[in-house]
Amino acid sequence: MSKILLAVSERWVPDFRVDAIADFARRLGASILVVHVIYGTEGGGAEVSPGEVVLKQVVAALEAKQVKTETLLLFSDDVANATVKTAVEHNVTLLLLGLSSKGMLARLIEGNVAQEVIKQTRVPVILIPPDWNGEI
Repeated sequence: MSKILLAVSERWVPDFRVDAIADFARRLGASILVVHVIYGTEGGGAEVSPGEVVLKQVVAALEAKQVKTETLLLFSDDVANATVKTAVEHNVTLLLLGLSSKGMLARLIEGNVAQEVIKQTRVPVILIPPDWNGEI
C-alpha cells in the first residue's frame, strides 16, 4: 500500500485542496501521514500551537472523506530535514507540500522549506500552491 506524507504548516487552511488530496489518495489506495513540524525544540508549554490545530483540522477533513490517516507532530530546528527523515522512516512513496503565500523577503529570512525538501529527498514531491483548486 502506498503512503503519502502531507506536510502542513500553521498557515494551511483545510479547504478544497483537502478534497482533491483525499480523492487522489483514495484512487491510489494510499494512506496519508499528515505531519506538522514546529520550528524549534521546545514547545510553548501546555499551549496548543496553531500548527497543531491545523493538523487536527486537516486530519478530520481527510477522515470525513474516508481516507486512512496518521498524524505526527514534530519539533525541529530544521523543518526540511525533519520532513525528509520522517518520509524515510515511514517509507512514504510521495510527498505533498503546500506552498505558502509568503513573499520573497519572508522566504529569505525564514528559508524556503519546499526547496530544501526537494534538494534532500529521493521521493517524488508534489507542490501545492496556496490558491490551487484543481485535481491531482
